[in-house]
Amino acid sequence: MVAGIAATRPRRSLKIGLTTLGLEKTVEILAHHRDRQLRTGIIDAADRSWHFTLYFDATGTELLACSGVKREPPSKAGGQKLQL
Repeated sequence: MVAGIAATRPRRSLKIGLTTLGLEKTVEILAHHRDRQLRTGIIDAADRSWHFTLYFDATGTELLACSGVKREPPSKAGGQKLQL
């Protein structure tokens, strides 16, 4: 379920103009873990400018992937993608 949700995010983020970090790589990694249970976590930057989602294995001991979205008003011209 997590992999399916994450797979829609790059397209949607680009469409509404959000700046992202590591999103495409996260989707690739989660596709390899599609049939496994995962744990997720969230970290917000101290100034609340970025929102990060972390994906762990079922035991929570191994970080599998992390993606971030910059909290900014969506631009009309499309988003800028940053890669980790």
